[in-house]
Amino acid sequence: MFLTIALSLLSFAPADSLTHQLVVGSYTQTGNPGIEVFDVSLQSGKSRKAYDLKAPAASFQHISADGQYLYSITEEAGGKSAVSSFVKNARGQFEKINSSLTVSPGPCYVLYREASKTLYLANYSGGSLSIFKTFEGRISPIVQLIQYTGSSAHPSRQKQPHAHMAILSPDQNYLYVNDLGTDKIYQHKIFADGTLEEKFTATTVPAGQGPRHLIFNKAGTNAYLITELKGQVDVFKVSDNQLNLVQTLDADTAKSPDKGSADIHLSPNEKWLISSNRISSNELTIFSVQADGLLKKVKHLTVARKPRNFNFDPTGHFVYVASQDDHKVEVYSFNDQTGELTNTHQDILVQAPVSLQFIEKEIDAEAQIKALKIALKAPTTPMANYIKCVVSGKMVYLSGHIPDKPEGGQVVGKLGKELSVEQGQAAARLVGINLLSTLKANIGDLNRVKRIVKVSGFVNSESNFTQQPVVMNGFSNLMVEIFGERGRHTRSAIGVNVLPNNVAVEIDMVIELK
Repeated sequence: MFLTIALSLLSFAPADSLTHQLVVGSYTQTGNPGIEVFDVSLQSGKSRKAYDLKAPAASFQHISADGQYLYSITEEAGGKSAVSSFVKNARGQFEKINSSLTVSPGPCYVLYREASKTLYLANYSGGSLSIFKTFEGRISPIVQLIQYTGSSAHPSRQKQPHAHMAILSPDQNYLYVNDLGTDKIYQHKIFADGTLEEKFTATTVPAGQGPRHLIFNKAGTNAYLITELKGQVDVFKVSDNQLNLVQTLDADTAKSPDKGSADIHLSPNEKWLISSNRISSNELTIFSVQADGLLKKVKHLTVARKPRNFNFDPTGHFVYVASQDDHKVEVYSFNDQTGELTNTHQDILVQAPVSLQFIEKEIDAEAQIKALKIALKAPTTPMANYIKCVVSGKMVYLSGHIPDKPEGGQVVGKLGKELSVEQGQAAARLVGINLLSTLKANIGDLNRVKRIVKVSGFVNSESNFTQQPVVMNGFSNLMVEIFGERGRHTRSAIGVNVLPNNVAVEIDMVIELK
């Protein structure tokens, strides 16, 4: 009987659970809405359409870290360049708040700085940077405009400045702006309010390269630049926020003198770097990252026409490629050990896609409970002078719960003696169900949970048993199955010599409500 219970309790969410969303921005000349949102599976790469947002010429987006706000380049009536903001509504869908004019034409990139709630827009046509403040997602009128000057070697593409991207330094204290028109990367100091010191230092790249997108590794020791006009990747060593060029490699295999490299990303494990080339070669170029941060070109992969933006999914196991001219997003599986990309042929059909951003989907906890066929029950009355749950403001404190079995009785025994690790995991998962039963009885709707904050797990252990964290995974995995990232918590896993009634596991937890 217990083995059957254990196996059922260790079941997981369906492999194709659509836990994340892909936000696709696009040009709207073909009559598409501008922004389309798709539910996606991180396990299979499969997707389905969720909803649309009307946002003309939505060529780039930035989503706040908490997933509540989306900022998008768009067009106001009369063709005036603007940036627009959207907020998550009660249905978990973005809806528009407001727009603010950029003043300078041709925005192509938007960046949001969390610490100062500031937006930075790189304006390609205007050769400038527009800066805005936000309050609860609402965008202020422009607070600062920085105009760049100069030119470079290309006879038609570099007659004037063309700001193409803005990115924060690893310490968040400086803003780098790539200027395709002047072959410079400008570096501005950021003031506490998010505005910039207009005086800047500049890193100059080889003439005619046309800097487009810049990225940093997590350690902040290296930076990688894709250059549009020469189709090259520049590698920089970073010291005191200064960029020092140490390597240049060809990325675009096109034979024409004018290349068309577009985007660049490191894999989540930082073993690989990929760039896209969009004019005639229509390819991804894969580089391996060496121990010193330098690159070694591995291969080129032909993809659909005009691959603009691409992105790794949060796991690093899939690469999504926006094919502007073939009107689809291609989905490739990615082997993060070998660097191999394989087309899954699970295309997402979108008119003229150019921007891809991932966001965790707000999981419906109540629906997940039903999907997992978990039966919550009325909590039992404590046998002593205490209560099982205290709600204080937005915090909920749950007393220690034990593995009460649905048919009565408890899971008893010591781990490492009477019980196996798998049986201990099943017991911990059962405690999780009992905790959720008490929680729901006290707050009504589990979707009120903002996040699970702290969990303490006590495992009844034989003296030489040391796998308490593995046992507690039975509980922790359940919380993530039901709540997604909201269920990921701090945790203690403690081995004890004895628990009341010789039960296998006791767990308490702290929850924050919305």
